[in-house]
Amino acid sequence: MTAKIVEIFHSLQGEGLFLGQETTFVRFLGCNLFCSYCDTLYARDEKRAAEMTLDQVLSAVSLTAKPGQFVSLTGGEPLLWAKFVAGLGPRLRECGLRVYLETNGTLVKEMAVLSDKVDAVAMDIKPPSDCGQQLWDTHREFLELVKDRAFVKLVITSGILPDEVERAAGLVAGVGRGIPLVLQPASGELAPDMGLVRKYQAAASRQLDDVKIIFQMHKRWGVR
Repeated sequence: MTAKIVEIFHSLQGEGLFLGQETTFVRFLGCNLFCSYCDTLYARDEKRAAEMTLDQVLSAVSLTAKPGQFVSLTGGEPLLWAKFVAGLGPRLRECGLRVYLETNGTLVKEMAVLSDKVDAVAMDIKPPSDCGQQLWDTHREFLELVKDRAFVKLVITSGILPDEVERAAGLVAGVGRGIPLVLQPASGELAPDMGLVRKYQAAASRQLDDVKIIFQMHKRWGVR
């Protein structure tokens, strides 16, 4: 069994609930969406990917990862390689590592076969203003599968609509109001007004118990 891997590296988790934790990242090739704020377009480049077996990935991970740390399966969209992920997760756990899946929350069937093989899920909600698609029902179905081990991330761009933020919060609350929601302000040209982000946080907090604003910090730290 093989998968196409763009890179494997050790760094600090730069976003989400596990911000600052030492993490080994395994970046898979390819994605099924095109988002306005994507900062890993190189994960679509076949020329940057190597075909690797489970043993090869484990060997590379073992050079840096320590027991108890997270291994982040990211992309691109790692669930495009669901069978490989299903095989990799248990092998990582055998090494005392924790499996952290970063996903766009759209590949429901793929998630259904491996939801018990990961320890934590960072699930994005992709509003139409960012990806051009209506994915609400798909996101809800996906979140139902992983609600006991997930937090949800919503990237806040300058172009996001207030009703999209409200709908995202309502979607999460409909599955479980205790599920954490991270509002992640975009950077660069798409950076939002922080006053609006605070208002979005307040509005979402009327439906959810845990709403945080967390920036992408690895860019500020100057690490990968």
